[in-house]
Amino acid sequence: MKFLILQLSVLVCVSINFFSCKENSFLDEHWKHPLPLLNDSNQGIQFQLSSFESNFDPKQCATCHETQWRGWKNSFHSKSIGSGLVWQKEILDANEFNNCLDCHSPLPETKAEVSESFRTKEILISQKNHFPEGITNPSIQCASCHIRNQIWYGPPPRNSVFKETENNHLPHNGFQSKSEFEASGFCKSCHESPEKGTLLNGKRLMEVYKEWEESSYAKQGVQCQNCHMPNREHSWKGIHDKEFVRSAVEPKWELNRIKNDTIHIHAELKSIHVGHKFPTYLIPKITLRFFAIDTSGKRNLIEESIIGRLVDTKLTHEYYDTRISPNENHTVNFEFHLNGENIKSIVWETEVNPDEHYVRSFEESLEIRSDHLSEKTKNQLELSLSEKRDSRYILFTLSLPMPASLRQ
Repeated sequence: MKFLILQLSVLVCVSINFFSCKENSFLDEHWKHPLPLLNDSNQGIQFQLSSFESNFDPKQCATCHETQWRGWKNSFHSKSIGSGLVWQKEILDANEFNNCLDCHSPLPETKAEVSESFRTKEILISQKNHFPEGITNPSIQCASCHIRNQIWYGPPPRNSVFKETENNHLPHNGFQSKSEFEASGFCKSCHESPEKGTLLNGKRLMEVYKEWEESSYAKQGVQCQNCHMPNREHSWKGIHDKEFVRSAVEPKWELNRIKNDTIHIHAELKSIHVGHKFPTYLIPKITLRFFAIDTSGKRNLIEESIIGRLVDTKLTHEYYDTRISPNENHTVNFEFHLNGENIKSIVWETEVNPDEHYVRSFEESLEIRSDHLSEKTKNQLELSLSEKRDSRYILFTLSLPMPASLRQ
């Protein structure tokens, strides 16, 4: 059973130790783990930080970057350390759990809040210096991406005022601009399985970057950030956001009476603004359901089609992969026989289940491990399972009246 949890941990926390971006030395160094301490005295710092500048709590960053902070605090990046990860600490060994933190809590200082392995004297001193009020949220922080060796990094400035101002006249001695912050390669380290990772039906567990790289979006220069960080906002919207998903797909359908007692239904869901497979990864599922509505308003399910990649909880077998490639369709064709029923309309309902695989895996873990978990860990698992179940939503509901009868 431990194997199941170890494999599941790959889904919850993909380590960035495996990532080697040969084509970009900056990214090689930027995501080289372990990340340097924020307070390392051997980093060759050439300026003195004020107490304001040395406080790396995201709320402090909000003083000048409020828009980015507001986006971040409601994002999944700010929730990367949650019950879904923490409950596994009890059943994973220290090295396995710590590997998860490279993506879920990249800074040594934040890792120390989650794992005893990082509570060294040096890390705790750096914690005290840079998080003087403590770390209430050890998830992905502003500093996780933007600070290395007490040098601030970010995308090239758009405001000409900053371009013309000497860095030493700016807070925290300015910053170094890197175009990589606006390139898909920046996201690859945490959103792509290792090249030597588990293969199921010839595919790795997570190939978001590869899917994008092979798409027309990559050829056109459309980066991950263009969709998930428009105007440099830090919300990173994705499959859990209803309006975001609605803008990415287009439903089309029609009903035709081929006999007086038989209706043909043709439906298509097209990926129109998704730069990778929809949905990417093996966690989410999209369910297309078709209902016949009779004159009393009763709904009868007549067809169901699932879009997604279904894998067993042990991650050893792929049952199917019906995901939609960029600019392609998922098509449903079927016939419905009336059998004398008085049907007035057909309804097409599409449900998004962003965490379907987690629900199956956590349900199985709760059933098998419940008696062997501490009360605290069991509560964390139950809380996470509840959160995953509640993430489902109806993307849209469409209705068409029954077509007129054919002439006899």
